[in-house]
Amino acid sequence: MEAILKFVIIFFAVYYGVKYIFRLLMPFALRKMTERLMQKAQQGASQGRPGSYQYTQNNPFDQFKQQGRKHEGEIKVDYIPEEESKPRKGTQTAGEFVDFEEIK
Repeated sequence: MEAILKFVIIFFAVYYGVKYIFRLLMPFALRKMTERLMQKAQQGASQGRPGSYQYTQNNPFDQFKQQGRKHEGEIKVDYIPEEESKPRKGTQTAGEFVDFEEIK
């Protein structure tokens, strides 16, 4: 009986000790792991590998803010589609439509 009680006490002491240590060390380990991943991504981008990403510490939406201030009501059009030279088809050339009534 004394051996079982000693085993249970040691088991719980080790369990909670490991749990406490992981709580302290996991944020540090995750931070180091992400730093290594970012470093690898930056090295891949500098070497021009496809599929690699460039990490910056700037706000990614700053590029849109720096394009210049627009005045109220000003519109900028980036794309204007070409005029279609073909005549449109559809209901104009589909033929005659006949109304019908459903008979029950």
